[in-house]
Amino acid sequence: MVLIMVKSGISGLDEILGGDLPKGSCIILHGGPGSGKTTLAIQFLCKGIVESEEPGVFITLCENPDEIRKNMRQYGWDLEELEAKNKLVIVDARPVTFNKDGYIIPNDQLFRGEGVPFSQISRLIVKIINEVGAKRLAIDSITVLTSQYDDQSYVRQGLLGLIQVLSSLDCATLLLSEGKGDLNEAVLERALAQGVILLYYTRKGYSMARGVQILKMRGSKHSLDIYHMEISEKGIVVHPEERLEI
Repeated sequence: MVLIMVKSGISGLDEILGGDLPKGSCIILHGGPGSGKTTLAIQFLCKGIVESEEPGVFITLCENPDEIRKNMRQYGWDLEELEAKNKLVIVDARPVTFNKDGYIIPNDQLFRGEGVPFSQISRLIVKIINEVGAKRLAIDSITVLTSQYDDQSYVRQGLLGLIQVLSSLDCATLLLSEGKGDLNEAVLERALAQGVILLYYTRKGYSMARGVQILKMRGSKHSLDIYHMEISEKGIVVHPEERLEI
């Protein structure tokens, strides 16, 4: 079987990955607030559409889709145009929303009382992927799903099932994961996924610095060093020539 690879579209990232991302892979993108997870994920999708003609799907479990569209305009990414061309689908799968009267109501597409955890969201993803022929997928964030349950064995069952479903698709998937951004977080997600990318947003002197580290990538000889990353006016840029001390 020929392994089809996907370029991330992130300047400098493929270089430190030691190659491209394989289709059918589920990669955990873990970091704290402000580390650039959502921006990197949207850039991954947009570059796939524009440079490789690969349709994409973005599942948001926490942020308002309209806010995402608005925020991404600063990088020159017109998500609404891509949606109008059926190249990009943004799915609002937040567990709760509110009606016109201000009442908070559950989202029927994401049901906590299901027999197997995450089965509703996986069914929704498969349906949309098949409808648009998507080749790239990003879910923001997997933490919203895992934090619904106290039983870690139940969470593991759900995550394993979801990753198995996503790995069977002809897609490269980024699973965003929230935390403070250190090595001791998201241990379960990291154990089950084929790859793990850590994003850092840390204090350096009187300022803040961003970094990226490839912690795990099956089938790839990658560096384990932390590299300087910035969010420029054109999106995420990784500097392979600049190592970062955390």
